[in-house]
Amino acid sequence: MRDMNCESCSQSLAASMQRIRGVEKAEVDFKAGTVRIDLMEKNRVGVEQVWDAIKRVGFTPGETRIKVRGTVKGSKLEVPEIGKTFELDGRAPEGESVELDGTVTPPPDPRTPIVIRLTKPRPGAL
Repeated sequence: MRDMNCESCSQSLAASMQRIRGVEKAEVDFKAGTVRIDLMEKNRVGVEQVWDAIKRVGFTPGETRIKVRGTVKGSKLEVPEIGKTFELDGRAPEGESVELDGTVTPPPDPRTPIVIRLTKPRPGAL
């Protein structure tokens, strides 16, 4: 995250994250400029919601590491719980209930599709 220069503001950010339905735990590291969010099972939280919460507190979201579960079909990941389909940058095994690690960056235009850059190859990936 960029722009984090106020410890009390970072505390406001943690409180804001905790209010998102589906967030189990939120930790803000003021010095590192990072936020870690642990989500509850079967949550419906999308990365856009997190970015919006960060913006509402006055910070600029940056590259975001994610772990996401869904169905891989070709170069796309379908996440039915949140009704979203993401483009994949990297190879992943096709199938249902695949868990992927990757990074995403907030697009300049919210209508631009979000691309997950895979960071860890999964067993069976080509």
